[in-house]
Amino acid sequence: MAKKLLILDDDLGITTVLKHVAVALGYEVHVLNDPRQASGACEAFQPDMLMLDMIMPGMDGIDVLNDLLSRQPIPRVILMSGLSDSYLRLAEGVAAFHTASSVAVLRKPFRRSELFALLGPATPPEASGEK
Repeated sequence: MAKKLLILDDDLGITTVLKHVAVALGYEVHVLNDPRQASGACEAFQPDMLMLDMIMPGMDGIDVLNDLLSRQPIPRVILMSGLSDSYLRLAEGVAAFHTASSVAVLRKPFRRSELFALLGPATPPEASGEK
């Protein structure tokens, strides 16, 4: 059975890339672009892993993370942001408070190799000069 990955980011371009890579690695993927749908989607999809953008309109990533982890523990969380490291550290603290078993950070813009390393044991394809 494939691992389930829930991707939550308001940027359609980012979610398209993330989904494409995750599916190629064998994940079952559900994508959300509206943080207000996170709770219901997480409950219905029951992901093994969550990739969460920290800055989104409508609902702050910290609030989404706090809500999701208070309802159901998610074994692995990958926090994403192109803004301040201090904001990512705050999110890591929220995840630690809820005893999330594994928390990683993916800073935007990211390299493809960083994404492969975080998503799983698969190795990146031969160096093709892609970033």
